[in-house]
Amino acid sequence: MDIVVTIPKNEYINDGIETKWFTEKVGAYQFWTLGRTPQKLETGDRVYFVKNNKIESSMNVFQIEHAEPCKMIVEDCYVTGRQWKGKCIIYMNDLRSEDLSFDVKGFQGFRYKWWDD
Repeated sequence: MDIVVTIPKNEYINDGIETKWFTEKVGAYQFWTLGRTPQKLETGDRVYFVKNNKIESSMNVFQIEHAEPCKMIVEDCYVTGRQWKGKCIIYMNDLRSEDLSFDVKGFQGFRYKWWDD
């Protein structure tokens, strides 16, 4: 089942850098860390990204890594040089722009997709 996440406002600049890099590299992928695992998310599902109160884009999930109990997974961002930790890391490709007409208030964590295509 697809999920929705919010890009924090303080990450908009880095998101732009990562998106530009991603669209210029063949075979590139991005990742997203979460504090808990979306139990209904499977490979082949999509992650939708909220930015400026709109769902701006989505990506295809091709791998999901789960941390062992009481541990965190660590992943280095090869574009910005930052390190991210989480209980779950989602690896994605196939960036797609989205044009959905409704507003979405930002939130932390994730939500399952609630609208029909």
